[in-house]
Amino acid sequence: MSTTYQIKKIHTLKNVLGLDDDTYRQMLLSFDVCSSKDLTQAEAEIFIDILQNDAKYIQKNNYKKYDEFAGRDEKMATPSQLRKLEVVWACISKAEDKSTTLRQFIKKQFHVDDLRFLTKARASQIIAVLEKIKLQMCLKAI
Repeated sequence: MSTTYQIKKIHTLKNVLGLDDDTYRQMLLSFDVCSSKDLTQAEAEIFIDILQNDAKYIQKNNYKKYDEFAGRDEKMATPSQLRKLEVVWACISKAEDKSTTLRQFIKKQFHVDDLRFLTKARASQIIAVLEKIKLQMCLKAI
């Protein structure tokens, strides 16, 4: 039986690769299972290695985080805006898990559940707020 960590890693890699459910299920069938939970630990490691090799190929082809959102509605935040949000937050946040704290901040202050649901206008507002916080932190340091 695969571990919880292995299952999470498999699903994360599946999402990074953008595998549709049918392709993912076909890959699992090559191990004679229908679910990643049914893989043995050894099979799960092999499956993770396969997915990681595919992910490395994507990274070598200049894949950037949030690029999968490039073709969505024009009103929605662009991939570069989403990346900028994360970069600015990383500069001002002292938490270890920066992505979780960013989501919590956006949910609390702007009532948006996830970065993926931000509009361009709202993303611009949040970037401006975060830049202002960053500037204030720099001025305090002086």
